[in-house]
Amino acid sequence: MKDDMMPAFPPEYSLAMAYVPFQSWGQTYADEEALKAGTLYPELNKPFLCGKGEACD
Repeated sequence: MKDDMMPAFPPEYSLAMAYVPFQSWGQTYADEEALKAGTLYPELNKPFLCGKGEACD
């Protein structure tokens, strides 16, 4: 590794350990919309697209 290259994670992180950054509170869906979307947080709503940019029914 070149001296000027930064590793992907700092050296104090263990290999094969999951790292999930803290999520800050933001806007949330209303109860019914959250149940439909499968998440309370709009920024986590990543619907699966079946193909050609169309949502699955």
